Amino acid sequence: MIVRLMSVALVLVSATVCMADDAVGEKPSIQRRMLICCGLPGDDDHRQKMTTACQKLILASQSVLGVEPGDLRVLAGDQQMVDTLSSDHSAVQLCQRETIQSELEQAGKQLGPNDGYWVILIGHAHPYGVESQLNIAGPDINQQDFARWTDAIRCREQVYWMTQPISGFWIKPLAREGRIVISATEADLEFTGTEMPYALADVMTGDAENQVLEDIDGDSVLSLLDLYLATNLEVASRFRAIDRLQTEHGQLDDNGDGRGSEVQEPYLPAKPEETDDEEADDEDAEAEDAEAQVKDATVITKPALIESRNLDGYRSRFVPVSAAQATDSN
Repeated sequence: MIVRLMSVALVLVSATVCMADDAVGEKPSIQRRMLICCGLPGDDDHRQKMTTACQKLILASQSVLGVEPGDLRVLAGDQQMVDTLSSDHSAVQLCQRETIQSELEQAGKQLGPNDGYWVILIGHAHPYGVESQLNIAGPDINQQDFARWTDAIRCREQVYWMTQPISGFWIKPLAREGRIVISATEADLEFTGTEMPYALADVMTGDAENQVLEDIDGDSVLSLLDLYLATNLEVASRFRAIDRLQTEHGQLDDNGDGRGSEVQEPYLPAKPEETDDEEADDEDAEAEDAEAQVKDATVITKPALIESRNLDGYRSRFVPVSAAQATDSN
């Protein structure tokens, strides 16, 4: 599945450069680096789920995003996860306050102006006043800590995926001109465990049950916006599959104003209408009605392309999923 996705990505024709604000002309190729931070799992079930998600992201970091193994750093939730993930990648450490700070500050020193840097946070979180605390080994960290450590990161392509609960709190302090920040939830309304990290990992490896990574917005480029949309479509499908109220609504901020938007909303399939079995004339009518509902629920509208740089979703269109695309388009 990954090979198929990469083939699709590489044959798409891009007439744009990596970032919409870049000047026209020849540019050096992007060296994309990546940091995966996974907090404390809490129990064996979450340890298994988070470990699997990290394994998939490690795999996809190179095969999909073009991150070389030497440019990937992984911080795992506990020592058991460190031991397991060390079989998949050589640069794995325990996720602690000191290691997160060190990795981000080192990235600020090492990244060149034309490089790319992707950060993915996975884990549990809890509110503490106006803080959103990521649960890690040792003292927890909040959104202000994390944002402060990223101050020195100034490279051209910056993508932050905050996939933990109440991660909407992290958007405003992280927001910068040219920086793209994604959260799994709204700021202060959604506290329960999130599906986003697992949906993201499955979409990137082609293991998602409901959604593939494809050119969803229809601009003939496989971009970060498509990855964001595919991930949120997969999340929505998972909630609907078990008839559960959706307790997370992904947010995207790529215009630097610190306010996330549900850019995925126009792309979500229509919700199936509830039926009253008593109104069905017979079993055949019920079957036909159910089939029609499934068909309606899988229809994804194609809104007009986001053309204004003032709107969230515009800048993400010009960040190719594949680093090879970024090199080819420069």
